[in-house]
Amino acid sequence: LQAAEEESAGSAAELIKAMQQSIDIMQRVESDSRHLNNEPLTEADVTRIGDYALSLLDEISVLAANRGMQSEMLMLHRLAIPVGLWLARHGGKIDKLDILVNGIAGYANELHQPEELAGLCRAISEIVNSCSDEIQQDLEATNPMRPWRILNLNWGIVATRSHKTDMMEMTFDQLVKNIPADARQFFSEGMQQMDIIGYPQHVREVMEKYNRLVGNSESFH
Repeated sequence: LQAAEEESAGSAAELIKAMQQSIDIMQRVESDSRHLNNEPLTEADVTRIGDYALSLLDEISVLAANRGMQSEMLMLHRLAIPVGLWLARHGGKIDKLDILVNGIAGYANELHQPEELAGLCRAISEIVNSCSDEIQQDLEATNPMRPWRILNLNWGIVATRSHKTDMMEMTFDQLVKNIPADARQFFSEGMQQMDIIGYPQHVREVMEKYNRLVGNSESFH
């Protein structure tokens, strides 16, 4: 970008510089919260800092995609996850969900070990619980591509793939609460996957429990 002379390259470099400055600010807040007795930032301040960082990552990822830099775009999406966790752990609210959903989906597609999936599941839990009230109200419930729906469905899938029944039950309870209109289909399709993939019995039993809870009647074969 520094070598390119077109105007768009200069704009992209400025966005990257702004992102670096945002990282510095988040690191200072992190350090102050651990080592100093300063008054903590307000929820509004934390939200504003995190939302700005997520917006910058989103803009930079679009620029990377436009330049054919697919792997860099995916890495930028994944960088949204620590920003989301920073927001959650400092009392902020997540208002921008799209890039977080993309980053989580990228990790979910690559992880296979139960402990890794359990770690991702815990991260998703923090992000879900820190979403703004407007997002959690799910006002666009008729839109199947809304980030809130996709985030919760991926959360359920990751919890299932972790094979940890306590994590599955905690996640499934929230899924039924967060996206009630989609829960029935999720558990119905989950039952089908139990046989297709060959999940262990303890995982199958939890899926069957929730499948019946939402009113489906499929049983194991």
